[in-house]
Amino acid sequence: MTALMSFNWALAWQKSSEESLRLSSINTHVQHLRGDLYRQLKEVFDVVFLNDELAAEQYYQFVDQINSYLARLKVLSSSPDEELLIVRIEYAYNKFYQETRRFLDKDKLSNDDKLWLDDQLEQQTFRQLEMVFSEMEQYLQQQQQQLTDSDERMFGKMLLSEALPILLALILLTISKWFVRRNMLAPLRNVTQGAKVISTGDFNHHIPLTGVDELQRLSQAINSMADELSSNRDKLIETKKQAALGELVPLVAHNIRNPLAGIRAAAQVSIEEANEESRIVLKDIIIAVDRLENWVTSLLMYLHPLKPHLVEATLTELTDNALSLIALQLNDKGIDVNRHGWQQEARLINMDNNLMEQAIFNLIQNAIEVAPMNSTIHIHYWETPQKIGLHIEDQGPGFSETPQQETSQMHKKLNCGLGIPFAQKVIKQHQGDLIFENIPDGGARVSLTLQLDKMLSRQ
Repeated sequence: MTALMSFNWALAWQKSSEESLRLSSINTHVQHLRGDLYRQLKEVFDVVFLNDELAAEQYYQFVDQINSYLARLKVLSSSPDEELLIVRIEYAYNKFYQETRRFLDKDKLSNDDKLWLDDQLEQQTFRQLEMVFSEMEQYLQQQQQQLTDSDERMFGKMLLSEALPILLALILLTISKWFVRRNMLAPLRNVTQGAKVISTGDFNHHIPLTGVDELQRLSQAINSMADELSSNRDKLIETKKQAALGELVPLVAHNIRNPLAGIRAAAQVSIEEANEESRIVLKDIIIAVDRLENWVTSLLMYLHPLKPHLVEATLTELTDNALSLIALQLNDKGIDVNRHGWQQEARLINMDNNLMEQAIFNLIQNAIEVAPMNSTIHIHYWETPQKIGLHIEDQGPGFSETPQQETSQMHKKLNCGLGIPFAQKVIKQHQGDLIFENIPDGGARVSLTLQLDKMLSRQ
């Protein structure tokens, strides 16, 4: 008898819980629908009184959301009374929609139309909607109360019908309540509270993975969604910053370049007739102007979207071209460059010669800047059936920290120069990787790797 009664109670409790969840879901959808309806009404007033151009678009978005809530309510309904209430809500909303849509299509509203909004729409149509919502809320409260009363009567009959299994039933009830609270109610409460926190914009909040498997999977799915939203938000913010810089920097660069060109031209004209001491000063001016010009050019090239034009070339050829451009810098510091792997025939691959050559140039120039006088820079070329690449090793102090990735903040890039960020951007465009590491014996190594299976290649 105890087993049978427990089974009947569990079955009734399950049905009661499902019914309670169904009613709660209906109430939640009704409240969402009601809230969107108020927001939709606000968009109507924004169009009429504020001439808000975006309000009409928001208005129709709320139309889609409200219709989706109505469709879900129809699916959740299980009785003729519920279906009738939902139909009444739908009818009242359609009336509201028909009356308000015409205001969005008019270029100019008359005073009668604006008075109608206050009289007919707010005093009659919207009041009718509120009456239907109130009836739905009263109905749901009645159903919840009936459900509660039914559970209480069932529990009372069970206690009255059997005296012997009361103790066992209480023990089983206590155990079941503890189990449900620990594995269902508490995790479900965590999911609900966590979803509310995440909905406020706190995407770093994570829901604990507790309870039954379904709740754990639900919690994991919500956590993953929050992580993706956080990542997308950061990317959107960074994109907006880059777009703002992309619009501002060309204007600033243009205003800087014009006076720089005049300063350089004046220095070049004056250097021929100047004395030795003045020539030194003028040469320093020309060098400083050229350096500023290079910085401005690098900044513009970094901010401008890169569009590779692919042609066949080898990494060794592009490296030789880059080295020829900085031969004077190498001689000034007495730096030797040892090429390794140049004896083999390098593989031809499809690359943008100009971009890749400039990226290699920037990496070698960065090595020259940190390398001590009379030191050696080693450049290793290597290839496998799946990859090819370069290792650039210097004898400098090494990296104090890993260079910032392309998504880092712009002011950090400006503080350390644009050579490495530009190279990262070019390598990324070629589906490659750029790795920075310190050599145990001293110095630093920059590894450039290109995946052959991601780009067209031939021997």
